[in-house]
Amino acid sequence: MLLLLLLPAPVSAADTWTNVAPGIDWLHRVDSGSTPQDVHAVRVDLSRETIGLRASMDASGSERAVTTSTFASNVGAIVAINGDWSASGTPVGLAIGNGWLWRSHYDDASIGGTWGYLACDVFNTCTIDALPPLSEAWWFGSPTISPYRYYNAVGANGLVLIEEGVRSSGCYDGCSGDVCRHPRSAACTSADGETLWLVQIDGRRSSASGMTCEETRDLLEGLGCWNAAMLDGGGSSTIWIDGAVRNQPSDGSQRSTANHFGVISVAAPSSQCRLVQGAWCEGSQLHTCNGGVLVNEGDCAYFGTTCQEDGSWAFCVDPRCPGGDGTAASCLDATRVAACTDGVYGEGDCGVFGLVCGTDAAGSSCMDPACEAGPNSGFCTVEGWLTVCAEGAIASSGACPQGTSCVESGGTASCVDPDAPVDTGTSETSGDGGGGAGEGDGGAPEGEGGVGERQKEGEGCRCSAGGAPGLGALLGALGLLVRRRRGQRPPPSPPSPER
Repeated sequence: MLLLLLLPAPVSAADTWTNVAPGIDWLHRVDSGSTPQDVHAVRVDLSRETIGLRASMDASGSERAVTTSTFASNVGAIVAINGDWSASGTPVGLAIGNGWLWRSHYDDASIGGTWGYLACDVFNTCTIDALPPLSEAWWFGSPTISPYRYYNAVGANGLVLIEEGVRSSGCYDGCSGDVCRHPRSAACTSADGETLWLVQIDGRRSSASGMTCEETRDLLEGLGCWNAAMLDGGGSSTIWIDGAVRNQPSDGSQRSTANHFGVISVAAPSSQCRLVQGAWCEGSQLHTCNGGVLVNEGDCAYFGTTCQEDGSWAFCVDPRCPGGDGTAASCLDATRVAACTDGVYGEGDCGVFGLVCGTDAAGSSCMDPACEAGPNSGFCTVEGWLTVCAEGAIASSGACPQGTSCVESGGTASCVDPDAPVDTGTSETSGDGGGGAGEGDGGAPEGEGGVGERQKEGEGCRCSAGGAPGLGALLGALGLLVRRRRGQRPPPSPPSPER
């Protein structure tokens, strides 16, 4: 039952707020000015454990290539909005539904960048972005595995609108002559990541002009959006709220759209959910809950795999994974490496990049041949310099401070003052990422010279971030996104969508 409330919010000519469910509030804004507007915006509290998120699965006729109301009814969504632009009923960009990747990320040089996306993990952590850094390129891996673990995603319509609080220039205005205002759909998140907005703007009628891209950015900024992306617009723009389509689609009726994004709310978590948000194993059985709803379960043994937990996450582990560990790697020979990420197995040849495969206490990886003691190690050069390897690449190299000398020990090295007491902190030890000033970042010592805090300007330090590319880039290119245990958490170019 809808409950009308007046809540603090940006105020226009006529704002009506309705509480749809705990943590879900609907703003209906009507402006009858010179450019009349009719806007529906739903604010979702992602921190509320009884709220779940859901994007279309690849199920034609029930979840994709259907109307927004059909999708919402079939998945039990209390709020739903249309998703990505489509080519013959297939979304152009990234599509993940209930943990199943069915459309890969889309790179389109014709729009001057990469197709954006809205993607959320099972913990309701949502990302609105374009392509991640090349060192984490998922076209060699999958956005459904670490470090992303996206569970639901839809592609944005072109470039993102706002990035980290900064307005971008990307957007299809769909101008026809002087007419650039059209119906729009958009999604955005707050700076703290705890609020998701699903926004629909009506247009193409006398009482609703629609908006340009810049006017849409203005609206989203006024709602407090930090990251924002446009979804498909024009006649596809539709929003479903609490059992009904609340806008007036410009075609006069709903269109079937390629995919959709929805919000699910329950009164209390299901007794089936050991974790309200997360995944866990029961023997070989893998179970996943989101928003207190059991959204997936299956038997890993059916695929010849085992089930393994990683904190509040779990996955099926390929039997070829080194040591049966779903996040491990090992050297097959001098250059070839085998690795698993969230149980997904892959192999690659480090030699293609002029590298070797090395192993230390943290595992195996591609590394610079100079890092023979291990991917995270330190050694003394013939000149007596201290050289530090971090994740297989030479992270720093330089002369030791005056009065000290480089000393190797057990795969690590440090600049040692022969007159200093033991453990006085006057030397830095490299190699395992947990010692000295290099803690948590591969063990590279502190300071511009990378040789300890006693290094003074002008004392001959030569620092280099060169050597081998980083582990993420290397194994990403090999199809092996290896995560060391440091903690948790081409279709044709589309025309304008406002058609």
